[in-house]
Amino acid sequence: MGHLLLNGIISGIILSFLIGPVFFVLLEASIKKGPINAVFIDIGVLLGDILYLLLAYFFAQEVLEKLQDNEFVKYIAGAVFIGMGIVAILKRDKPKKKKEINVDEVLDEVDGVKDGVANLPKKMNAKIAIGLILKGFGLNAINPGVLLYWIAACAAATEQLNISQGQMFTYFTITLSTMFGVDMVKIYFAGKLKSKLTDKTISYISIVIGGIFIVFGILFFFRDI
Repeated sequence: MGHLLLNGIISGIILSFLIGPVFFVLLEASIKKGPINAVFIDIGVLLGDILYLLLAYFFAQEVLEKLQDNEFVKYIAGAVFIGMGIVAILKRDKPKKKKEINVDEVLDEVDGVKDGVANLPKKMNAKIAIGLILKGFGLNAINPGVLLYWIAACAAATEQLNISQGQMFTYFTITLSTMFGVDMVKIYFAGKLKSKLTDKTISYISIVIGGIFIVFGILFFFRDI
């Protein structure tokens, strides 16, 4: 049980800090519209992860049953992680050059922000909450990489971590709970986090995350060596 808890927490933390559209949507929503809005979006993201995880689990289970003694399973999973690492590095946001500030443009933006704040809903209602949940769910639904990630994660949990099918539910419950909990912390401290996320910092984080996936994928290839 101890290794399930530890590995589940580590996986949840890594998953929560993957730099992607969800990361920035939560950050933006928390800063511009308040933490409650970001929480409902994250609930939708969590539901999307659960759906894809269930699909990945049954799909991966079928594959592993048919290819139980086939070495290609580890190569496929490793290739997915390496591919995700390369994409994370190549698609990172590169630091932008500073440009001169146009006072008139800044004043126009300030006026726009004031108008936007004035038009924000005064309180949360069911319609707004459902809309935010669907928005978060859609972020995962339109990203096929999420399904590929969970397929690879299921294969890794079975092959690399030696987690039995009976322990899968516990492991991924811990993973998703940790991810959601870390997201709540990120949302709460979004203001402070935003000030730390310069273009250069985001670029470095993407490189580190991408490197982690590439190394993990390579180790997955040679796990028996």
